[in-house]
Amino acid sequence: MKLTYKGIGVLVGLFIVSCGSSMNEKDHGKKVGNSEMKTSEKVAKTKDEQKDSIYIDSFFTDIALTIGGFENNFAKKRKLVSTYPTTVSAQFSSFTKSKMLPISNWVKEKKMIPDNYACNTLFYPFAGADFVYADAFFSDVKNYILVGLEKPGYLPNYDHLSNSDIQNYLNQIFNSLDISMASGFFKTKSMAVQFNQKTVNGTLHSLLFYLARRGNKIRNIRHFILKENAVIKYTSGTEGMYSPGLDIEFLTADNKVKHLFYYNTDLSDSNSKIDNFFNWVSSFGEHHTMLKAASYLNSRDYFSKTRKYILKSSSMVVQDDSGIPYKYFIDGTWDVKLYGGYKKVIPLFSSRIQPDLVRAYSDTSKLTSKNLPFRIGYNVAVGATNLQVIYKKK
Repeated sequence: MKLTYKGIGVLVGLFIVSCGSSMNEKDHGKKVGNSEMKTSEKVAKTKDEQKDSIYIDSFFTDIALTIGGFENNFAKKRKLVSTYPTTVSAQFSSFTKSKMLPISNWVKEKKMIPDNYACNTLFYPFAGADFVYADAFFSDVKNYILVGLEKPGYLPNYDHLSNSDIQNYLNQIFNSLDISMASGFFKTKSMAVQFNQKTVNGTLHSLLFYLARRGNKIRNIRHFILKENAVIKYTSGTEGMYSPGLDIEFLTADNKVKHLFYYNTDLSDSNSKIDNFFNWVSSFGEHHTMLKAASYLNSRDYFSKTRKYILKSSSMVVQDDSGIPYKYFIDGTWDVKLYGGYKKVIPLFSSRIQPDLVRAYSDTSKLTSKNLPFRIGYNVAVGATNLQVIYKKK
């Protein structure tokens, strides 16, 4: 789909990462130092210092709003004339109506997260840039930890982009999300290409799109590396541009401060640093885990460490059948609720069919409800979708 921006002026801005959490506009472009602390300490500090603050970063927010197709101060100042906002709004409105609202309403109706399971953090492995589904299912958490093989990327120097470059930039972002909004998941091969462009160089741009479309404003964008002992070091300059970690601090429509963490890492057993990564996730405290369109990786022997960590650390798991195999949840320590239907999988993953899960879905004593008012996961293509909501018994 070709989208055009007519009469675009040159965006004013540059790639910034900082260790401060409350920069004002004049601070953009200043060179800043690095900082490091345990994530749990940083989040606690943020809560204490900013609990009454509704500060937003005008530059980052305007960029997010521009990517998301909204009017903003920058657009008004430049008097931009564009078909992009209309096109984006129409497609996202349809996406929200058909997918996001049914999920949000279902979560509330079913009271998917009981009071005694409420916590502050969602761990979403194999997520890529899929913040929008994480937010639909877990809108009340304060920290989202998304993981993927794609780099976080960084914002380009917009001064160096021509109007044609900016048109292509926005087109690439929106087109990279087109498949996700249509099918409900990202395709790995497509992401490898779409998130590896000159300007759309990682997941950051798509994450800003979804944050803006979900009504959020940006307070800060910082990159980080993960050091030993679950300590993160915020980075800047060239180091920041290529750091694997991304921390987007944002303000919700109801003025709640939250963090979206994205981390680029390999979750297979071959990753020698995977235990340190899991220690970092654990530093947030109790958390839920979400698995969607996860390529059935947790059923493979060489993802045993990730599977074991999820089973050990999660108080609650929400997944489709591409997540952790059903056999791992029937040892008496979990309460499993099955929704929807499950009889077959798409041909690409035909070897991953779970006979015991087929039997469970056919057993009325184990099936919670055949009704699932939204489609999710790969099996949309074969006419039935499933969701398992699994609670660790307390």
